[in-house]
Amino acid sequence: MSNIFSEPNVETSLPSTLNVATSNLFNLVDKNQDINVRAQIVYDRARAISRAYALTAEDVVYLRPKFWALHTDHIAPLDGAAMTLITIQYNLAAGTLAPYAFKRPELRPLLQQIMNFDVSAQYLLSEVGHGLDSPHLETTATLLADGSFDLHTPNPRAAKWMPPTGPYGNMPRIATVMARLMVNGEDRGVRPFVVALGNGKEMCKGVSAKVLPTRAGANPVDHAITYFDHVHLPKEALLGSLEKPHDLRQNFLDVIWRVGVGSLALSNLTVAALRASVYVAGKYSIRRTVTGADGKPLPIIAFRTQQLPILHTLAQTFVLDAYGKDAAQRFGAADLDPRVRHGIAATLKAVMVQHCQSDLYSLAERCGAQGLFEHNQIIQSQLEMRGVAIAEGDVLALCIRLASELLIGRYEMPEPADPNSILARHEAGLFEEARTVVMGLGAGHRSEAFNRLVLPLCQPLIESIGHRMAYDAAVKARVPQPIINLYVANAVKHDASWYVEHAALTRRKIAEMEDKAASTLLPQIDELLEATGAGPYCHAPIVSDTTWKAFVDSLPHFGGAAQINLIPGTEQGVLETAPAKL
Repeated sequence: MSNIFSEPNVETSLPSTLNVATSNLFNLVDKNQDINVRAQIVYDRARAISRAYALTAEDVVYLRPKFWALHTDHIAPLDGAAMTLITIQYNLAAGTLAPYAFKRPELRPLLQQIMNFDVSAQYLLSEVGHGLDSPHLETTATLLADGSFDLHTPNPRAAKWMPPTGPYGNMPRIATVMARLMVNGEDRGVRPFVVALGNGKEMCKGVSAKVLPTRAGANPVDHAITYFDHVHLPKEALLGSLEKPHDLRQNFLDVIWRVGVGSLALSNLTVAALRASVYVAGKYSIRRTVTGADGKPLPIIAFRTQQLPILHTLAQTFVLDAYGKDAAQRFGAADLDPRVRHGIAATLKAVMVQHCQSDLYSLAERCGAQGLFEHNQIIQSQLEMRGVAIAEGDVLALCIRLASELLIGRYEMPEPADPNSILARHEAGLFEEARTVVMGLGAGHRSEAFNRLVLPLCQPLIESIGHRMAYDAAVKARVPQPIINLYVANAVKHDASWYVEHAALTRRKIAEMEDKAASTLLPQIDELLEATGAGPYCHAPIVSDTTWKAFVDSLPHFGGAAQINLIPGTEQGVLETAPAKL
């Protein structure tokens, strides 16, 4: 599929979703509502966001700027479930179908329905028994004598896992289903098939779904376990050739190529989550006060322990935004080795997920009890990002695969723009350490010794590449130096022992690096919060006195005239008049 990257860059004006975000559709949803009603709201939101962007098939296939922008849009944190539906719809389902539809006119009406969001499109790859080892999936599509196919789930382990396939959304449901093509008893590798699942109210014959419970902290989506009982598909349902490929493994990677795109695209959702969450925590910290030593109100942002999580997240937001754009540009290079393309996506995901999970936990904690409530946005984003860490490739698994291939010399990642930067030196140092371990094993990369001694090194190694690439991207994008300095200080803290051992730093010097960078940025904290652009999309009540009052006024209010005498011979009541003061 590498030839799809050959289209020249196309300048695109990006749409605004602010009108959608501020519409009644995005009002806070009563969690006590029927789950079917809430699920319908998620589908309605997904359709509204999609139609605001009005992506074309060419936007999706050629990875134009509008496609990437959708995944960093400020509206994304308002409903992670809606974004889940959107990225499956466009990146996976439409992205897989479109290259075939460009050559096959009979597929174009279906593709247009997907692009219009007139149907809900899903992507069925993983199975109950096959997640990380999905090349060994067991769902079969058997060629029949007339050229049609028998799509079948042969056992419970082969049931498709997670994609939303239930009879929800009030629109037809279709899917790109990955199945093993069987011809005269011969396994010809995995192929995509287009399959009708249901009409939005009931399932199609031979298709059944067991809807899973709602994910913790997420808006309801009908994630399901899906089964096919000898579903008869027309010959046109096959996307691709009947011929057996020369390399079954490479064929599998080719047919699921949009999963790699998804690793990069979904990772960019973390930028939107960080923007929204740091805006909420920052505004709350400026507004919230305690009583100072002089008896006067003191904003909690005055405390360094409050400042650091917010300033670090702000720095990472701007640096990661630059990194995401740089990675997308590199990813789309037509002459790039596909393995390096995978590496770019895996590295970006490792670093974005690392920063996001750490930052969102700290931000929620610094908001105290307020950080525990979904309506204040942070903890909900935190839980949604847990899903991002797993979707389109579990971070740890991606890191192990990439690091292993780099260590045995199969290919190389893009070199540092500045090999003498402290982060580039750290990356080189970790590689040297890991290669020394590998060379000392005297065994292959599938040995037990490799498992014990090298696998634990893989994720930190890939994160070190990502920190360096993020730094390079920020410098290239001319992100203000004080922001870059704080980003570097945070990256150093992630592996302080290496810098103490190899970079002539001490614990005190590392703390001083952080202190100097944070002190430089602190006077601009209001400006930086507004520069995130998250303000107009924010619905968290704690960001201002006005929104907090409106929230409190909207809460259920209970009163009454009950009387309980806690201590015999005494009464508790209400004073008719104010008592005289002592």
